[in-house]
Amino acid sequence: MDVLTMLEHDHRHVEAMLKELADSEPGPEREAMVVELTTALELHMQFEEEHIYPLMRELDAALEEEAEVEHRLAREGLRQANELVAAPGFGAAIDMLTAGISHHVEEEETEAFPELRKQVGQDRLASLASTLLEEKRRAGMLVDSHSTKAEMKEIADELGIQTTSSMTKDQLREAIGAQA
Repeated sequence: MDVLTMLEHDHRHVEAMLKELADSEPGPEREAMVVELTTALELHMQFEEEHIYPLMRELDAALEEEAEVEHRLAREGLRQANELVAAPGFGAAIDMLTAGISHHVEEEETEAFPELRKQVGQDRLASLASTLLEEKRRAGMLVDSHSTKAEMKEIADELGIQTTSSMTKDQLREAIGAQA
């Protein structure tokens, strides 16, 4: 499994959550989604800063520095979303967060990640995938509501969980959850 593909999956998950939040109404469901978004993004950003950005710095220091700035802005956007979760202005906070993250994701996926795939050995990317899986396992975030059956099968395989092709998404989610 490739760590960059895993990070791209995180991007899709965050994009889906932001879309849901943009259309949400105040209440407990919105509040729970904001907590889930905050937890997911914090884990994702911390992993990138500790493990991916040092590799990026070696390839393109300016691109890495810009990514760090964008993470700081994302953290500010998350703070605002958490503060305004039940208040007027929440939609604007989500719109600003979405715009910043969209820009950041596009740069990572079109510039940084392709260069990392070319310059960093597959063994290193696989090792980082194992590290990310372990961090997600500890946080109870191995799978999410947007995980596909194929993604869950890959995670199960990486964790050494016996699976069959006839297993449903719910069965895979349960097997992975039991491992966590």
